[in-house]
Amino acid sequence: MKTAFRHFAVIADGEVVTSNVDFGTTAGSAAFFSMQTWAIDSEQATDMVVRIGRDVGFEASGRVYVYSTEPQQPPGQNPHAYGLNFHQYLR
Repeated sequence: MKTAFRHFAVIADGEVVTSNVDFGTTAGSAAFFSMQTWAIDSEQATDMVVRIGRDVGFEASGRVYVYSTEPQQPPGQNPHAYGLNFHQYLR
């Protein structure tokens, strides 16, 4: 399928600010938040991890890593994210 989008894996370092039962996260925990994205460019992929992170109780306060990767799902008509995941850690 031809698409104007590129595929990225995005990892953001930060803190869980609101517990989220769906992801098993605990408020106050340091965490890496990762996801796969179909986006126009790496800047849009970074914006997506920040905005979606806020929606699920995460604040990206550290570095954001963006990698061009092979997709695991096909592109759609619009930019989108999938495979959202948290890895909490002790500071």
